[in-house]
Amino acid sequence: MRDKDELLFDLKLVDNLVGSAFGQINLKFYLAGGSACVLAGYIDRATRDFDIVDTGYPSYLGKVFKLLEPYDLLTNYFAAIPKNYAKRAVKLEGFKNISVYIFSKEDIIASKIDRLSQKDIDDIKAIIGNIDKTLLNKCIEEAVENIIYDDKKQRYLTNLNKFREMFDM
Repeated sequence: MRDKDELLFDLKLVDNLVGSAFGQINLKFYLAGGSACVLAGYIDRATRDFDIVDTGYPSYLGKVFKLLEPYDLLTNYFAAIPKNYAKRAVKLEGFKNISVYIFSKEDIIASKIDRLSQKDIDDIKAIIGNIDKTLLNKCIEEAVENIIYDDKKQRYLTNLNKFREMFDM
């Protein structure tokens, strides 16, 4: 499990590797899930992995991802990712050779509805206090639109009903 300092340390290693091995390649990471919550300071806990949106990284970056293990590359085949997450993402400062973006609270909640595990529910409870409910509903709509498989979409919609009941939304 990694706390905020350990997550930042690993990202700094990646920043240094990218700078020394690849130079200016405009490498962007969009982080979701627990790692985004921890790095943004939304929650104070440790997390197991980095949840990174797969934006089509070239294979030669394998060494870079090795430094972030364990990690999950999120795609809309396997995760509920709101379509316009990148427009709402917040840049995490302090890196020279990479750009790290954190999902907005609303995008994180919309994506966590997909599994709605106890840890997801706990994270949602911690960050839902001062969110924009209109934006959250937009993020949820985008997530549903972006789900490819009907069975996954049905699971999301079932969990969405549970979410709405739990959080009076």
